[in-house]
Amino acid sequence: MEPTIPSRPALRDPGGRARTADPAQGGSGPERPPTVAVLAGDPLTREGVTEYLRSRPQVDVLDVADRAKADVVLILANDVTSATLAGLRRAALETTNPDMRIVLVANSISETQLTGAIGHRLVSFLPRRQTEMQHLLSVIMSSRAGHAHLPAALVRKLVEGLRVLQSAESSEFALTEREIDIVRLLSEGWTTEQIAEKLSYSERTIKNAIHGLLIRLGLRNRAHAVGYGARLGIL
Repeated sequence: MEPTIPSRPALRDPGGRARTADPAQGGSGPERPPTVAVLAGDPLTREGVTEYLRSRPQVDVLDVADRAKADVVLILANDVTSATLAGLRRAALETTNPDMRIVLVANSISETQLTGAIGHRLVSFLPRRQTEMQHLLSVIMSSRAGHAHLPAALVRKLVEGLRVLQSAESSEFALTEREIDIVRLLSEGWTTEQIAEKLSYSERTIKNAIHGLLIRLGLRNRAHAVGYGARLGIL
């Protein structure tokens, strides 16, 4: 028979009598232990980790069927495969807990995989061979509190990738002041002639500016340019 979830420790009132926390009172007692759901393709691994966590009063372990309610979803894998990432995405989509976070334990993870996983609520990744149970428990607790545990080398690569992206956005994909003015007027339904008069340019200059903008950014038409401007937040 599967072991039961340990009951929450009793609290004591000022007179020393035991009492239980009343959630309806809100803030009258210490914060509840985080709920954890353990997911793994290997049943032996899942049961072993589940048994350990259920012996710890710092967490409440949920049955797999109740994983949508969990504060932390712990995913255990050997190698991070497409199936692993699909399970991670599914956990993120199925959750009913807006503050749910995911901790992944596996042998390794690539930069691309990590980037995608972070977009689906992953906050911590632990290398399987170097992770002991006590450390795993500590990471679960701190992840629930909003802290992240990620490999330093991969974090450096992600930061460098963001710098390259920002550099590209600030040069090739950025808009000049004149192009910003044109896109804003296009979004208001102005014609080429009206824009030329408003900005004190010839109509040909405005047409050339719009054409150059579309070609440089790979946009289909003026409506697409307006949409691009909206994504940049200039409208």
